[in-house]
Amino acid sequence: MTSRALGIGALLLLTVAGVARAEDAAWVRRQVAERTNAGLRALRRGEARRAADLLCWAADRLLNGADVAWFCGRALLAAHEAPRAVGYLERAVELDPRNLGARVDLGEAYLAAGRPDEARAAFFAALEVRPDHSPALDGLARVAEATGNEERALELFALALRANPADAAARLHRGQLHLAAGRVDQALEDIEEAARLRPDDGLVQLGLAQVTAAAGLADRALSAARRAAELLPGDARPAALVAAALLDLGAPEEAEAQARRALSLDPDLPQARISLAEVLGRTGRLEEAVAILERSPAPWWSERDRSAVEEARRRWTERREALARLTEAAASPDADPATLLALAEAELAAGRRADASRHAARAAERSGEPDLLRRAAYVLGSAGRPLEAERLLSRIAEGGLAGPRDLVNIGVARELSGDPEGAGEAYRRALDAGAGGDAKRAALAGLARLALRGGDVSEAGRLLRAFLAAGPERREALRVQAALRALEAAAEAPGP
Repeated sequence: MTSRALGIGALLLLTVAGVARAEDAAWVRRQVAERTNAGLRALRRGEARRAADLLCWAADRLLNGADVAWFCGRALLAAHEAPRAVGYLERAVELDPRNLGARVDLGEAYLAAGRPDEARAAFFAALEVRPDHSPALDGLARVAEATGNEERALELFALALRANPADAAARLHRGQLHLAAGRVDQALEDIEEAARLRPDDGLVQLGLAQVTAAAGLADRALSAARRAAELLPGDARPAALVAAALLDLGAPEEAEAQARRALSLDPDLPQARISLAEVLGRTGRLEEAVAILERSPAPWWSERDRSAVEEARRRWTERREALARLTEAAASPDADPATLLALAEAELAAGRRADASRHAARAAERSGEPDLLRRAAYVLGSAGRPLEAERLLSRIAEGGLAGPRDLVNIGVARELSGDPEGAGEAYRRALDAGAGGDAKRAALAGLARLALRGGDVSEAGRLLRAFLAAGPERREALRVQAALRALEAAAEAPGP
């Protein structure tokens, strides 16, 4: 697209359409050139709606301008107006049949408009011009994916990458297929390679942010999303991902600002609504969270978009109703400990940490039942009250009922309250007590954190490798592998 855009001045030699005879022809020619160039800049910045307005104005007046029709179609496609994009892209292909970019984008528009058979035909037509054109093979792979043939899609992605191993878009799209299927590690492998090939491609950085977020790598997701936002400042999707990552990293105020920015850029973007609802819900504003998700869906939403928003709406509606019900039940002076604790857990989920702490403490005062004490300790620790959490867990230990998981939680509470020696002792006791599974991995991770805090990088690495050997689930493994790579890179870096 870029090389063709550089010759836009040549378009002035073409005949301007006589759509309005009263318009001065020279003025129209100048406007066509100016709006085309401005539209292309807007498109590169992710400002799809503005780009479409500018480029389609030019295309409507330069009816024999193949490139301007193509650019208009691309902008409409990015603005989720696939049916309109089809008309302009069909004109672009008719005017310039050998323009492979326009043919591929026409296939994209057909696919987005729910016309997979015509999309397939458009991609095959591009392959007739050039049989090894990887974007056309990539397009056919996504047609196969959209029609439920994942095996064929993977075969076609492989053909696209065999034709051009440096096709970052094909790697990105294959990674997105893996991500949708839950294969996070394969998605990460593909998208990391795409990012290596095209570090300055905003869509690739966006894909990297999506996959690293799904892998639980919030720091990396934030970095990639911010890079995508720099490259596509007019696109709402990076801001929505920045908001989600900031919320995971414990910065709700910044997260809300980014989520509101995403919604202002595109009020119909599903992820923008979900991100803002998540911030609102986790900071106690459940009514607002539900209201954001109850807005009418946009016509261009896919079934996946609708399902994601509906699932978020259902979750926050249930939490709002549960909180109201439990608040009423716990208002009684003789409310039982289980009700108080259930209310505390609901308040914690809604970001009401002070209320959650108060009700968890009241529940623990009225019952010494170990499971209730464990749950109350979790609420208190999560609400920033680690000393109180430790006291409850110590009651279990003093009664001789503490298991390895309790010892690990005592270690976490001590670590959070600034007692690294006591934390280390609790983690080692958990391992000595035969901790297995999650408890063993949590103890190893705690000891690794303490070793790193004490400057013993070698010991931290050893403990993290032991963590990986203990069989973590895939998301945990990805996070620890990333931490190990960071430790190894730090160890190899030259000193000051």
